[in-house]
Amino acid sequence: MSTLQKLRGDSMLGFPTFGRTLTLYRQGSRLALFSFLATLVLFNLPWRLIPAVGEIIQMLVAAVGFYFSAVLLGSLTPNDADADTASRSWL
Repeated sequence: MSTLQKLRGDSMLGFPTFGRTLTLYRQGSRLALFSFLATLVLFNLPWRLIPAVGEIIQMLVAAVGFYFSAVLLGSLTPNDADADTASRSWL
């Protein structure tokens, strides 16, 4: 079992849409909410006090944090894909 599957936990809901399935995960939704809030807090720190790279670090924090939240929250895979295939497609 991959680390991403352990973090996500069991699937909570699956929505079939246009030949693909959007799967939302039970434990992953809590972690995604926490990482989303942590990203917002880190993004709003006074990064402008670091003159040369403050804005770059702020954008990197936003990109990595929101990507991590999306990965934990759910996956969009073909209808007949298993959980291992779903977790591999994001990494």
